[in-house]
Amino acid sequence: MRKLALSVVLLIACIAATMQAQIPTSTVSGIVKDSQGAVIQGAKVRLTNTSQGTTRDGLTNTNGSYSVPDLLPGEYRAEVSSTGFATAQY
Repeated sequence: MRKLALSVVLLIACIAATMQAQIPTSTVSGIVKDSQGAVIQGAKVRLTNTSQGTTRDGLTNTNGSYSVPDLLPGEYRAEVSSTGFATAQY
């Protein structure tokens, strides 16, 4: 009986893990550079889901790279801002 109970618990745990893994998400990443091609450290990258209005933020590292993970499917607007630069929207 104990083996059956343990098997059922493991089966439920596997099903739950599989269901969680099926959530379709994506990651947006890139490098922020100025007009001269120099990378911008510490720039804020904000992605807004245009249909839901939800936002996710990222910040560039010392190499100008950023990554915004776990984005749900949809259309997004990007806004990049940094001190001393005009805000860019895409």
